[in-house]
Amino acid sequence: MAALTTTVPQSSRAAEIVTREQSCRVALRGIAVLVAIGLIGHLTVSLWAQHEFTPVESLVAIQSNMFAHGGGLYHNLNRYPFTVSAYGPIFYAVSGYLHKWGMGPHLSGRTLSFAALLTALWLCWRALGYLTSDRYVRATGVILAASTSNLLFWGTVGQVDMLAGCFSLAAFTSFLRYREQRKVHALVWAGILVILAVFTKQTALAGGAAIGLTLLIEDRRRAWWWIAGVGAAGGGIVLALNAITHGGYFGDAIVANINPFAWFKLWQQGQYLILTGIGVILTAGVGAWNASRRAVPLYIYAGLCTAIWLATAPKTGSDLNYQIEMMLALTMCAACALAELDFFPRLFAGRRTWVTLLQVPLLLHVVVNVSLTTRVVAERALLEPARSQETAALKPYVDRPGRVLSEHYDSLLEYRGRIEVELFIYSVLVEAGRIDPGLLLHDLSTRQFSTIVLLRNLFEPAAKDDNPEVVHLPAAQLDAIRRNYRMVRRVKGPYDVYVYEPEVD
Repeated sequence: MAALTTTVPQSSRAAEIVTREQSCRVALRGIAVLVAIGLIGHLTVSLWAQHEFTPVESLVAIQSNMFAHGGGLYHNLNRYPFTVSAYGPIFYAVSGYLHKWGMGPHLSGRTLSFAALLTALWLCWRALGYLTSDRYVRATGVILAASTSNLLFWGTVGQVDMLAGCFSLAAFTSFLRYREQRKVHALVWAGILVILAVFTKQTALAGGAAIGLTLLIEDRRRAWWWIAGVGAAGGGIVLALNAITHGGYFGDAIVANINPFAWFKLWQQGQYLILTGIGVILTAGVGAWNASRRAVPLYIYAGLCTAIWLATAPKTGSDLNYQIEMMLALTMCAACALAELDFFPRLFAGRRTWVTLLQVPLLLHVVVNVSLTTRVVAERALLEPARSQETAALKPYVDRPGRVLSEHYDSLLEYRGRIEVELFIYSVLVEAGRIDPGLLLHDLSTRQFSTIVLLRNLFEPAAKDDNPEVVHLPAAQLDAIRRNYRMVRRVKGPYDVYVYEPEVD
Protein backbone atom coordinates (compact mmCIF):
# COMPACT_ATOMS: atom_id res chain seq x y z
CA MET A 1 0.00 0.00 0.00
CA ALA A 2 2.84 2.36 0.87
CA ALA A 3 4.48 1.61 -2.47
CA LEU A 4 1.28 2.54 -4.25
CA THR A 5 1.02 5.91 -2.47
CA THR A 6 4.54 6.86 -3.53
CA THR A 7 4.13 5.67 -7.12
CA VAL A 8 1.02 7.68 -7.86
CA PRO A 9 2.53 11.10 -7.01
CA GLN A 10 5.67 10.23 -9.00
CA SER A 11 3.57 9.29 -12.03
CA SER A 12 1.52 12.46 -11.64
CA ARG A 13 4.69 14.57 -11.45
CA ALA A 14 6.12 12.88 -14.54
CA ALA A 15 2.89 13.58 -16.40
CA GLU A 16 3.06 17.25 -15.40
CA ILE A 17 6.63 17.50 -16.69
CA VAL A 18 5.59 15.93 -20.00
CA THR A 19 2.66 18.33 -20.26
CA ARG A 20 4.82 21.38 -19.61
CA GLU A 21 7.38 20.16 -22.14
CA GLN A 22 4.68 19.69 -24.75
CA SER A 23 3.31 23.18 -24.03
CA CYS A 24 6.80 24.63 -24.38
CA ARG A 25 7.29 22.81 -27.67
CA VAL A 26 4.01 24.20 -29.00
CA ALA A 27 4.99 27.72 -27.88
CA LEU A 28 8.40 27.49 -29.57
CA ARG A 29 6.78 26.28 -32.78
CA GLY A 30 4.27 29.14 -32.68
CA ILE A 31 7.02 31.70 -32.18
CA ALA A 32 9.06 30.07 -34.94
CA VAL A 33 6.10 30.37 -37.34
CA LEU A 34 5.69 34.05 -36.43
CA VAL A 35 9.39 34.67 -36.99
CA ALA A 36 9.29 32.76 -40.30
CA ILE A 37 6.44 35.01 -41.50
CA GLY A 38 8.65 38.04 -40.86
CA LEU A 39 11.51 36.39 -42.72
CA ILE A 40 9.27 35.56 -45.68
CA GLY A 41 7.88 39.11 -45.66
CA HIS A 42 11.38 40.56 -45.93
CA LEU A 43 12.31 38.10 -48.68
CA THR A 44 9.15 38.84 -50.68
CA VAL A 45 9.66 42.59 -50.62
CA SER A 46 13.37 42.27 -51.42
CA LEU A 47 12.58 40.16 -54.49
CA TRP A 48 9.79 42.49 -55.62
CA ALA A 49 11.46 45.86 -55.03
CA GLN A 50 13.53 47.12 -57.95
CA HIS A 51 15.07 50.10 -56.19
CA GLU A 52 17.48 50.66 -53.34
CA PHE A 53 16.80 50.08 -49.67
CA THR A 54 19.92 52.10 -48.75
CA PRO A 55 22.09 54.46 -50.86
CA VAL A 56 25.12 52.26 -50.16
CA GLU A 57 23.27 49.29 -51.68
CA SER A 58 23.12 51.09 -55.03
CA LEU A 59 26.72 52.21 -54.68
CA VAL A 60 27.94 48.66 -54.03
CA ALA A 61 25.86 47.41 -56.98
CA ILE A 62 27.40 50.07 -59.26
CA GLN A 63 30.92 49.13 -58.21
CA SER A 64 30.14 45.43 -58.63
CA ASN A 65 28.74 46.09 -62.09
CA MET A 66 31.75 48.16 -63.10
CA PHE A 67 34.08 45.39 -61.94
CA ALA A 68 32.16 42.64 -63.75
CA HIS A 69 32.27 44.65 -67.00
CA GLY A 70 35.99 45.33 -66.87
CA GLY A 71 35.95 48.61 -64.97
CA GLY A 72 38.12 47.28 -62.17
CA LEU A 73 38.08 47.89 -58.41
CA TYR A 74 40.18 50.00 -56.04
CA HIS A 75 40.71 53.02 -58.27
CA ASN A 76 43.41 55.64 -57.90
CA LEU A 77 42.12 58.33 -55.53
CA ASN A 78 43.27 61.15 -57.80
CA ARG A 79 41.73 60.00 -61.08
CA TYR A 80 38.22 59.32 -62.34
CA PRO A 81 36.19 57.53 -61.20
CA PHE A 82 36.40 59.19 -57.80
CA THR A 83 34.81 56.31 -55.92
CA VAL A 84 36.08 54.06 -53.15
CA SER A 85 35.59 50.31 -53.16
CA ALA A 86 35.54 50.21 -49.38
CA TYR A 87 35.42 46.44 -48.86
CA GLY A 88 37.16 43.24 -49.89
CA PRO A 89 36.70 41.92 -53.43
CA ILE A 90 34.56 38.83 -52.72
CA PHE A 91 31.09 40.39 -52.54
CA TYR A 92 31.82 42.75 -55.45
CA ALA A 93 32.98 39.88 -57.64
CA VAL A 94 30.19 37.40 -56.89
CA SER A 95 27.29 39.88 -57.02
CA GLY A 96 28.76 41.62 -60.08
CA TYR A 97 28.98 38.40 -62.08
CA LEU A 98 25.50 37.31 -60.96
CA HIS A 99 24.26 40.59 -62.45
CA LYS A 100 26.34 40.15 -65.60
CA TRP A 101 24.88 36.68 -66.07
CA GLY A 102 21.30 37.94 -66.01
CA MET A 103 20.24 38.68 -62.45
CA GLY A 104 18.97 42.17 -61.61
CA PRO A 105 21.55 44.57 -60.10
CA HIS A 106 19.84 44.79 -56.72
CA LEU A 107 18.58 41.21 -56.80
CA SER A 108 22.08 39.78 -57.22
CA GLY A 109 23.38 41.42 -54.05
CA ARG A 110 20.21 40.70 -52.08
CA THR A 111 20.27 37.05 -53.11
CA LEU A 112 23.83 36.76 -51.86
CA SER A 113 22.97 38.44 -48.55
CA PHE A 114 19.83 36.35 -48.00
CA ALA A 115 21.71 33.13 -48.70
CA ALA A 116 24.28 34.28 -46.12
CA LEU A 117 21.49 35.02 -43.62
CA LEU A 118 19.98 31.54 -43.97
CA THR A 119 23.43 29.98 -43.71
CA ALA A 120 24.18 32.03 -40.59
CA LEU A 121 20.97 30.77 -38.94
CA TRP A 122 21.96 27.20 -39.77
CA LEU A 123 25.42 27.87 -38.37
CA CYS A 124 23.84 29.07 -35.12
CA TRP A 125 22.20 25.64 -34.84
CA ARG A 126 25.45 23.85 -35.65
CA ALA A 127 27.64 25.95 -33.33
CA LEU A 128 25.28 25.53 -30.40
CA GLY A 129 25.27 21.80 -31.10
CA TYR A 130 28.97 21.70 -30.20
CA LEU A 131 28.25 23.49 -26.93
CA THR A 132 25.09 21.75 -25.72
CA SER A 133 23.00 18.67 -26.49
CA ASP A 134 19.75 20.43 -25.50
CA ARG A 135 17.70 20.79 -28.70
CA TYR A 136 15.39 23.30 -27.03
CA VAL A 137 18.39 25.54 -26.37
CA ARG A 138 19.58 25.23 -29.95
CA ALA A 139 16.11 26.00 -31.31
CA THR A 140 15.84 29.00 -29.01
CA GLY A 141 19.15 30.34 -30.28
CA VAL A 142 18.03 30.10 -33.89
CA ILE A 143 14.66 31.70 -33.10
CA LEU A 144 16.33 34.58 -31.24
CA ALA A 145 18.67 35.24 -34.17
CA ALA A 146 15.95 34.87 -36.81
CA SER A 147 13.64 37.23 -34.91
CA THR A 148 16.27 39.99 -34.63
CA SER A 149 15.01 42.76 -36.90
CA ASN A 150 18.46 44.18 -37.64
CA LEU A 151 19.69 40.82 -38.96
CA LEU A 152 16.66 40.47 -41.24
CA PHE A 153 17.06 44.05 -42.47
CA TRP A 154 20.68 43.63 -43.55
CA GLY A 155 20.15 40.04 -44.61
CA THR A 156 17.95 41.34 -47.43
CA VAL A 157 20.12 44.30 -48.50
CA GLY A 158 22.78 43.97 -51.18
CA GLN A 159 25.71 44.95 -48.96
CA VAL A 160 28.69 42.97 -47.75
CA ASP A 161 27.94 42.77 -44.04
CA MET A 162 25.84 39.63 -43.78
CA LEU A 163 28.17 37.63 -46.01
CA ALA A 164 31.19 38.73 -43.97
CA GLY A 165 29.42 37.82 -40.71
CA CYS A 166 28.43 34.47 -42.16
CA PHE A 167 32.02 33.62 -43.12
CA SER A 168 33.26 34.67 -39.68
CA LEU A 169 30.61 32.60 -37.90
CA ALA A 170 31.38 29.64 -40.19
CA ALA A 171 35.04 29.89 -39.20
CA PHE A 172 34.12 29.92 -35.51
CA THR A 173 31.77 26.96 -35.98
CA SER A 174 34.46 25.00 -37.76
CA PHE A 175 36.79 25.74 -34.85
CA LEU A 176 34.19 24.45 -32.37
CA ARG A 177 34.05 21.27 -34.42
CA TYR A 178 37.84 20.94 -34.18
CA ARG A 179 37.67 21.58 -30.46
CA GLU A 180 35.01 18.89 -30.02
CA GLN A 181 36.31 16.25 -32.43
CA ARG A 182 40.02 17.15 -32.77
CA LYS A 183 39.86 16.96 -36.55
CA VAL A 184 42.74 19.04 -37.90
CA HIS A 185 41.06 19.67 -41.24
CA ALA A 186 38.29 21.54 -39.37
CA LEU A 187 40.94 23.92 -38.03
CA VAL A 188 42.33 24.36 -41.54
CA TRP A 189 38.86 25.18 -42.81
CA ALA A 190 38.47 27.66 -39.97
CA GLY A 191 41.56 29.49 -41.23
CA ILE A 192 40.29 29.55 -44.82
CA LEU A 193 36.93 30.93 -43.70
CA VAL A 194 38.60 33.62 -41.60
CA ILE A 195 40.45 34.80 -44.70
CA LEU A 196 37.21 34.80 -46.71
CA ALA A 197 35.53 36.87 -43.99
CA VAL A 198 38.27 39.48 -43.89
CA PHE A 199 38.40 39.75 -47.68
CA THR A 200 34.66 40.34 -47.68
CA LYS A 201 34.84 43.05 -45.00
CA GLN A 202 38.05 44.11 -43.31
CA THR A 203 36.51 44.43 -39.84
CA ALA A 204 35.20 40.84 -39.80
CA LEU A 205 38.06 39.92 -37.49
CA ALA A 206 36.21 38.69 -34.42
CA GLY A 207 35.89 35.06 -35.48
CA GLY A 208 39.56 34.69 -36.31
CA ALA A 209 40.65 36.58 -33.18
CA ALA A 210 38.42 34.41 -30.98
CA ILE A 211 39.89 31.25 -32.50
CA GLY A 212 43.46 32.46 -32.04
CA LEU A 213 42.88 33.58 -28.46
CA THR A 214 41.16 30.35 -27.47
CA LEU A 215 43.94 28.30 -29.02
CA LEU A 216 46.52 30.34 -27.11
CA ILE A 217 44.71 29.48 -23.88
CA GLU A 218 44.20 25.79 -24.63
CA ASP A 219 46.91 24.68 -27.05
CA ARG A 220 49.66 27.27 -27.38
CA ARG A 221 51.88 25.31 -29.77
CA ARG A 222 49.12 24.71 -32.30
CA ALA A 223 47.92 28.29 -31.79
CA TRP A 224 51.16 29.77 -33.07
CA TRP A 225 51.15 27.49 -36.10
CA TRP A 226 47.56 28.43 -36.91
CA ILE A 227 48.05 32.16 -36.37
CA ALA A 228 51.25 32.14 -38.46
CA GLY A 229 49.60 30.19 -41.25
CA VAL A 230 46.50 32.37 -41.46
CA GLY A 231 48.57 35.54 -41.09
CA ALA A 232 51.00 34.51 -43.83
CA ALA A 233 48.23 33.49 -46.23
CA GLY A 234 46.20 36.63 -45.56
CA GLY A 235 49.24 38.89 -45.76
CA GLY A 236 50.29 37.30 -49.04
CA ILE A 237 46.86 37.90 -50.54
CA VAL A 238 46.91 41.53 -49.37
CA LEU A 239 50.30 42.12 -50.99
CA ALA A 240 49.25 40.41 -54.23
CA LEU A 241 45.96 42.27 -54.40
CA ASN A 242 47.66 45.57 -53.67
CA ALA A 243 50.25 44.90 -56.37
CA ILE A 244 47.61 43.94 -58.94
CA THR A 245 45.66 47.12 -58.21
CA HIS A 246 48.81 49.29 -58.15
CA GLY A 247 48.26 50.24 -54.52
CA GLY A 248 44.54 50.79 -54.97
CA TYR A 249 43.47 48.10 -52.52
CA PHE A 250 45.38 49.63 -49.62
CA GLY A 251 44.32 53.13 -50.64
CA ASP A 252 40.61 52.27 -50.90
CA ALA A 253 40.02 49.57 -48.32
CA ILE A 254 42.37 50.89 -45.63
CA VAL A 255 43.40 54.55 -46.02
CA ALA A 256 40.13 55.90 -47.47
CA ASN A 257 38.12 53.90 -44.94
CA ILE A 258 39.51 55.82 -41.97
CA ASN A 259 36.60 58.25 -41.75
CA PRO A 260 36.37 60.94 -39.07
CA PHE A 261 34.74 59.88 -35.81
CA ALA A 262 31.45 61.31 -34.57
CA TRP A 263 30.74 60.05 -31.07
CA PHE A 264 27.04 60.75 -31.30
CA LYS A 265 26.92 57.79 -33.71
CA LEU A 266 27.87 55.45 -30.86
CA TRP A 267 25.10 56.95 -28.74
CA GLN A 268 22.54 56.46 -31.54
CA GLN A 269 23.60 52.89 -32.16
CA GLY A 270 23.68 52.18 -28.44
CA GLN A 271 20.08 53.34 -28.06
CA TYR A 272 18.98 51.00 -30.84
CA LEU A 273 20.99 48.13 -29.36
CA ILE A 274 19.37 48.57 -25.96
CA LEU A 275 15.91 48.76 -27.51
CA THR A 276 16.26 45.66 -29.66
CA GLY A 277 18.86 43.60 -27.82
CA ILE A 278 18.47 44.15 -24.09
CA GLY A 279 16.75 40.77 -23.65
CA VAL A 280 19.59 38.73 -25.10
CA ILE A 281 22.24 41.00 -23.55
CA LEU A 282 20.75 40.49 -20.10
CA THR A 283 20.42 36.73 -20.53
CA ALA A 284 23.90 36.37 -21.99
CA GLY A 285 25.34 38.46 -19.16
CA VAL A 286 23.68 36.31 -16.49
CA GLY A 287 24.98 33.18 -18.19
CA ALA A 288 28.52 34.55 -18.31
CA TRP A 289 28.79 34.19 -14.53
CA ASN A 290 28.03 30.49 -14.84
CA ALA A 291 29.82 29.77 -18.13
CA SER A 292 31.58 26.44 -18.26
CA ARG A 293 34.92 25.87 -19.97
CA ARG A 294 33.01 24.52 -22.95
CA ALA A 295 31.22 27.85 -23.47
CA VAL A 296 34.20 30.15 -22.95
CA PRO A 297 35.12 30.48 -26.68
CA LEU A 298 31.61 31.71 -27.47
CA TYR A 299 31.83 34.44 -24.86
CA ILE A 300 35.28 35.40 -26.14
CA TYR A 301 33.80 35.64 -29.64
CA ALA A 302 30.90 37.82 -28.45
CA GLY A 303 33.27 40.03 -26.46
CA LEU A 304 35.54 40.60 -29.46
CA CYS A 305 32.52 41.35 -31.69
CA THR A 306 31.42 43.95 -29.14
CA ALA A 307 34.91 45.45 -28.98
CA ILE A 308 35.05 45.82 -32.77
CA TRP A 309 31.60 47.41 -32.76
CA LEU A 310 32.67 49.90 -30.09
CA ALA A 311 35.75 50.79 -32.13
CA THR A 312 33.96 51.25 -35.46
CA ALA A 313 30.40 52.39 -34.67
CA PRO A 314 31.40 56.05 -34.07
CA LYS A 315 32.81 56.33 -37.60
CA THR A 316 31.08 58.89 -39.82
CA GLY A 317 28.83 57.02 -42.24
CA SER A 318 28.43 53.95 -40.03
CA ASP A 319 25.02 52.32 -39.80
CA LEU A 320 23.30 49.53 -37.88
CA ASN A 321 24.99 46.97 -40.15
CA TYR A 322 27.97 47.30 -37.79
CA GLN A 323 25.96 45.32 -35.21
CA ILE A 324 25.32 42.22 -37.33
CA GLU A 325 28.04 39.84 -36.13
CA MET A 326 27.73 41.06 -32.55
CA MET A 327 23.99 40.28 -32.51
CA LEU A 328 24.58 36.82 -33.96
CA ALA A 329 27.09 36.12 -31.20
CA LEU A 330 24.92 37.59 -28.44
CA THR A 331 21.85 35.55 -29.42
CA MET A 332 23.99 32.41 -29.30
CA CYS A 333 25.37 33.45 -25.90
CA ALA A 334 21.83 33.96 -24.60
CA ALA A 335 20.86 30.48 -25.78
CA CYS A 336 24.02 28.98 -24.33
CA ALA A 337 23.26 30.69 -21.01
CA LEU A 338 19.96 28.80 -20.88
CA ALA A 339 21.88 25.54 -21.18
CA GLU A 340 24.40 26.57 -18.52
CA LEU A 341 21.59 27.46 -16.12
CA ASP A 342 19.48 24.33 -16.83
CA PHE A 343 16.65 26.62 -17.89
CA PHE A 344 14.49 24.10 -19.70
CA PRO A 345 14.75 21.30 -17.11
CA ARG A 346 13.77 23.82 -14.44
CA LEU A 347 10.94 25.14 -16.57
CA PHE A 348 9.56 21.67 -17.30
CA ALA A 349 9.80 20.80 -13.62
CA GLY A 350 7.68 23.83 -12.76
CA ARG A 351 10.30 25.46 -10.55
CA ARG A 352 9.66 29.13 -9.91
CA THR A 353 13.13 30.62 -9.71
CA TRP A 354 14.95 33.62 -11.15
CA VAL A 355 16.30 31.31 -13.87
CA THR A 356 12.86 30.50 -15.27
CA LEU A 357 12.05 34.23 -15.23
CA LEU A 358 14.59 34.66 -18.05
CA GLN A 359 11.78 33.75 -20.42
CA VAL A 360 10.45 37.31 -19.87
CA PRO A 361 13.38 39.25 -21.43
CA LEU A 362 13.68 36.70 -24.23
CA LEU A 363 9.98 36.95 -25.10
CA LEU A 364 10.36 40.74 -24.95
CA HIS A 365 13.21 40.44 -27.48
CA VAL A 366 10.97 38.53 -29.86
CA VAL A 367 7.99 40.88 -29.46
CA VAL A 368 10.02 44.07 -29.95
CA ASN A 369 11.94 42.75 -32.94
CA VAL A 370 8.97 41.17 -34.69
CA SER A 371 7.14 44.50 -34.32
CA LEU A 372 10.10 46.33 -35.87
CA THR A 373 10.28 43.78 -38.67
CA THR A 374 6.62 44.39 -39.49
CA ARG A 375 7.27 48.12 -39.61
CA VAL A 376 10.37 47.79 -41.82
CA VAL A 377 8.66 45.48 -44.30
CA ALA A 378 5.70 47.86 -44.54
CA GLU A 379 7.96 50.91 -45.00
CA ARG A 380 9.94 49.20 -47.74
CA ALA A 381 6.76 48.21 -49.57
CA LEU A 382 5.28 51.70 -49.27
CA LEU A 383 8.48 53.49 -50.34
CA GLU A 384 9.07 51.36 -53.43
CA PRO A 385 6.50 53.14 -55.68
CA ALA A 386 7.86 56.54 -54.59
CA ARG A 387 11.45 55.48 -55.32
CA SER A 388 10.32 54.11 -58.69
CA GLN A 389 8.63 57.40 -59.63
CA GLU A 390 11.61 59.45 -58.49
CA THR A 391 14.08 57.35 -60.46
CA ALA A 392 11.85 57.35 -63.55
CA ALA A 393 11.56 61.16 -63.37
CA LEU A 394 15.36 61.40 -63.56
CA LYS A 395 15.62 59.17 -66.64
CA PRO A 396 15.59 62.01 -69.24
CA TYR A 397 18.52 63.65 -67.45
CA VAL A 398 20.62 60.63 -66.54
CA ASP A 399 19.94 58.24 -69.43
CA ARG A 400 21.47 60.35 -72.18
CA PRO A 401 24.90 61.04 -73.68
CA GLY A 402 27.36 63.06 -71.71
CA ARG A 403 28.88 62.96 -68.27
CA VAL A 404 26.74 62.90 -65.15
CA LEU A 405 27.59 63.98 -61.61
CA SER A 406 24.93 62.63 -59.26
CA GLU A 407 24.17 61.98 -55.62
CA HIS A 408 21.20 59.86 -56.69
CA TYR A 409 22.93 56.50 -56.99
CA ASP A 410 19.76 54.54 -57.75
CA SER A 411 19.29 56.34 -61.09
CA LEU A 412 22.97 55.94 -61.94
CA LEU A 413 22.66 52.19 -61.40
CA GLU A 414 19.42 51.99 -63.35
CA TYR A 415 20.43 53.99 -66.42
CA ARG A 416 24.23 54.08 -66.58
CA GLY A 417 25.70 51.28 -64.44
CA ARG A 418 28.71 53.39 -63.54
CA ILE A 419 29.72 56.40 -61.47
CA GLU A 420 32.20 59.23 -61.95
CA VAL A 421 32.21 60.84 -58.50
CA GLU A 422 30.95 59.41 -55.22
CA LEU A 423 30.23 62.77 -53.66
CA PHE A 424 30.24 61.87 -49.95
CA ILE A 425 33.56 60.04 -49.86
CA TYR A 426 35.08 62.48 -52.37
CA SER A 427 34.28 65.41 -50.09
CA VAL A 428 35.55 63.60 -46.98
CA LEU A 429 38.84 62.72 -48.69
CA VAL A 430 39.31 66.22 -50.09
CA GLU A 431 38.87 67.61 -46.59
CA ALA A 432 41.38 65.05 -45.30
CA GLY A 433 43.89 66.09 -47.98
CA ARG A 434 43.93 62.72 -49.73
CA ILE A 435 42.35 63.91 -52.99
CA ASP A 436 43.41 66.90 -55.11
CA PRO A 437 40.17 68.82 -55.87
CA GLY A 438 41.65 70.49 -58.93
CA LEU A 439 40.51 68.00 -61.58
CA LEU A 440 36.82 68.04 -60.67
CA LEU A 441 36.92 71.82 -60.14
CA HIS A 442 38.30 72.27 -63.67
CA ASP A 443 35.62 70.04 -65.19
CA LEU A 444 32.83 71.88 -63.36
CA SER A 445 34.24 75.26 -64.36
CA THR A 446 34.40 74.20 -68.03
CA ARG A 447 30.91 72.60 -67.95
CA GLN A 448 32.08 69.10 -68.77
CA PHE A 449 29.04 67.50 -67.11
CA SER A 450 25.80 67.45 -69.06
CA THR A 451 23.79 66.76 -65.89
CA ILE A 452 24.32 67.32 -62.18
CA VAL A 453 21.91 65.83 -59.63
CA LEU A 454 22.20 67.01 -56.03
CA LEU A 455 20.16 66.68 -52.85
CA ARG A 456 19.97 70.45 -52.29
CA ASN A 457 19.09 73.66 -54.07
CA LEU A 458 22.33 75.60 -54.47
CA PHE A 459 20.50 78.83 -55.25
CA GLU A 460 18.73 79.02 -51.91
CA PRO A 461 20.39 79.77 -48.55
CA ALA A 462 21.67 76.53 -47.08
CA ALA A 463 20.07 75.49 -43.81
CA LYS A 464 22.55 75.23 -40.97
CA ASP A 465 23.20 71.60 -40.16
CA ASP A 466 25.56 70.56 -37.41
CA ASN A 467 25.34 66.89 -38.36
CA PRO A 468 28.89 65.87 -39.42
CA GLU A 469 27.40 63.18 -41.66
CA VAL A 470 25.79 65.79 -43.91
CA VAL A 471 28.76 66.33 -46.20
CA HIS A 472 28.51 68.44 -49.35
CA LEU A 473 31.00 69.13 -52.10
CA PRO A 474 33.79 71.54 -51.17
CA ALA A 475 32.83 75.21 -51.35
CA ALA A 476 34.91 75.86 -54.50
CA GLN A 477 33.10 73.11 -56.42
CA LEU A 478 29.69 74.34 -55.26
CA ASP A 479 30.56 77.86 -56.38
CA ALA A 480 31.64 76.50 -59.77
CA ILE A 481 28.26 74.82 -60.16
CA ARG A 482 26.43 78.03 -59.24
CA ARG A 483 28.43 80.00 -61.83
CA ASN A 484 28.21 77.52 -64.68
CA TYR A 485 24.97 75.58 -64.19
CA ARG A 486 21.30 76.35 -63.75
CA MET A 487 18.66 74.37 -61.93
CA VAL A 488 16.16 72.90 -64.40
CA ARG A 489 14.01 70.67 -62.23
CA ARG A 490 13.16 69.68 -58.69
CA VAL A 491 12.04 66.05 -58.37
CA LYS A 492 10.01 65.41 -55.25
CA GLY A 493 10.33 61.99 -53.67
CA PRO A 494 12.08 60.13 -50.88
CA TYR A 495 15.25 62.18 -51.49
CA ASP A 496 13.85 65.42 -53.04
CA VAL A 497 16.55 65.95 -55.69
CA TYR A 498 17.53 68.92 -57.83
CA VAL A 499 18.70 68.68 -61.44
CA TYR A 500 21.22 71.11 -62.95
CA GLU A 501 22.31 71.62 -66.55
CA PRO A 502 25.08 73.82 -68.06
CA GLU A 503 24.32 77.48 -68.61
CA VAL A 504 23.92 78.47 -72.24
CA ASP A 505 26.17 81.39 -73.19
